[in-house]
Amino acid sequence: MGLRSSPNGVLDSTVSHLSWALILGGVAYLLHQTRDPARYGRYVTNTKWCCSARLGWFVQEVPAFLLPLLLLLLYEGDNVDRSGRTLLLYTFMLHYFHRSFIYAFLTRGRPIPIMIVVSAAIFCSLNGFLQGHFLLHCFQLEHTWWTDLRLCAGICLFVVGMIINIDSDRILRKLRKPGEITYSIPQGGMFEFISGANFFGEIVEWCGYAVATWSFPTFSFAFFTICSIGPRAYLHHRFYQKKFKDYPRNRKALIPFVL
Repeated sequence: MGLRSSPNGVLDSTVSHLSWALILGGVAYLLHQTRDPARYGRYVTNTKWCCSARLGWFVQEVPAFLLPLLLLLLYEGDNVDRSGRTLLLYTFMLHYFHRSFIYAFLTRGRPIPIMIVVSAAIFCSLNGFLQGHFLLHCFQLEHTWWTDLRLCAGICLFVVGMIINIDSDRILRKLRKPGEITYSIPQGGMFEFISGANFFGEIVEWCGYAVATWSFPTFSFAFFTICSIGPRAYLHHRFYQKKFKDYPRNRKALIPFVL
C-alpha cells in the first residue's frame, strides 16, 4: 500500500500539503479548545447569526459526500484493483451520507452559528477532495487486498465505530422532545462507560479507516478528528458533572475505564 507517483509530482504534492494542513490544523484546534470551546451546541453564547441545526448539519456535511462522489463519477483511470480502492472510499462516503441525509434531519440540536457551518463546510470540502483524490488516484493495493488482515481489521473497526456513533446519537436524541433545549443524563450503550460516547464512536470509525488504508492522508484525518472532538468529550463530561449531582462517578470522559 502507498502513494503512486504522478508524472509531474503536482498531485502527490497536493495530497501531502493538505494532509499536513490537517495535522497542523488539528494541533491548532486542540490548543484553541483548551482555552475556549467551539461555539456550537450547548456552548453557543450568541444565537443572533444562526441557522437551524438540521439545515446547518446538512450544509456543512454534504460536501464530504458529494465531492468524492463527483470524483468517483469522473474517474477515468485503469480498473485494476479498483474495487478495493472504491470500497475504502465508500466507507468514507457512508459516514457522510448518514450525517447529511439521515442524522441532519433527525437531530434536535440547538441552532448552529453560521460561521461554524461555513467553516465546517470548507473543511468537509477540502477533506472530501483529499480523501477521494488520494484513494482514486494516488493509492495502491496489492492484487490480494481482500486477504490483507490489517485492511479487514480496519474496516471492521470502522463499522463498529459507526454503530456506536449512530446508537449514541439515538440515545441523545431520545433525551429531548422536539423544541426542547434541556439536558439529561444519557443512559445506555457506551454512555454507561463514557460521557462522550458519540465522539468515541466517530474516533473509532476514522481510526479504523486509517488502519485499513495505512496512509498519511487518512491518518492525518483521524488525527484531526481526535484533536477536534476529543476535547469536546472532556468538556461535556465536565458539564455533566457540574450540572448533575448524581452523575455516575465511575463514568469516564472519552476512553472507557481510562480517560
